[in-house]
Amino acid sequence: MNRRPPRPKRGALPTAPHPGENSRFAQSSIISIQVIVKDSDKSEVELEMTGNLVQQHHAKFKDDLPFWRSWTKGKDPILELGCGHGRVTIPLAKAGRRIVGLDMDWGSIQFLKSELMGDYKDLSERIDIIQADMLHFQIDHVFGSVIIPCNTYSVLTAQDRQLLLGNVTAVLQKEGLFIVSVPNPLWIKVLHESLWGNDINSEPETQVETIFTHPETGHPVQVSSRLAATSDGIRWDWLYDQLFPDGRTERSLQSTEHKLSSLEIYQQEFRKVGIKTSAVLGDFNGAGFGEDSPYLILVGIKDL
Repeated sequence: MNRRPPRPKRGALPTAPHPGENSRFAQSSIISIQVIVKDSDKSEVELEMTGNLVQQHHAKFKDDLPFWRSWTKGKDPILELGCGHGRVTIPLAKAGRRIVGLDMDWGSIQFLKSELMGDYKDLSERIDIIQADMLHFQIDHVFGSVIIPCNTYSVLTAQDRQLLLGNVTAVLQKEGLFIVSVPNPLWIKVLHESLWGNDINSEPETQVETIFTHPETGHPVQVSSRLAATSDGIRWDWLYDQLFPDGRTERSLQSTEHKLSSLEIYQQEFRKVGIKTSAVLGDFNGAGFGEDSPYLILVGIKDL
């Protein structure tokens, strides 16, 4: 298949970042991101900042929330791996769920804790937050469901997924649910074939996605995205350009790499650890999975 697929709608595809090649840290829903200040009188200056812009951008994505509320009903307590700023965590707690959110990123954890001490103080008794690596965590508790929203699962290598699945089965009760959502792996494969071999010195195509207001400065932030093939997947860059009145642009870059895989590979990995696939969906409205599906959503049941 060598046709170029339609470019996926990015607004419906928030992704957890993947800092470099160290996929141990891929579960952090927000990472430190590079900022480049462009000014006609100055050279480019590289700074480090937290992912407030990423959080602001992805906070508007709510299409998946009814899905997570529906599938976790009666499956308390819930363990959410890669909880980030709490985009899914807080709505689940609002729905009455008892949930433990796990993430490695300190900034994301602190943000979520501050939310639970402020606007969502009434939910603090239903949410516990743990800062830990999803590949190497230990929790002395069992859960009715373990979920990985926001496409985090697809940034893990096959080896990392095996480590994660071992952790999941250790804390998931019998007949508990394990649910992950990833970009359609068929899309990732076709995109990879289409982009592979492009001139590495050429600038990838950039597409403007949306504009929002900076939460602190009030300046417009233009959000763009671009794709590039890697040896084993697709690198997805999000570009956040804060536009100043004097013409300056401050660019923040967040990158994610989605690994090549397939439905069959994911299901085989599930079976090896005693998780039986009970549903294969293509979107958050419950449609079946197919070539044109925006997502692959796997619902597994621990049967060992």
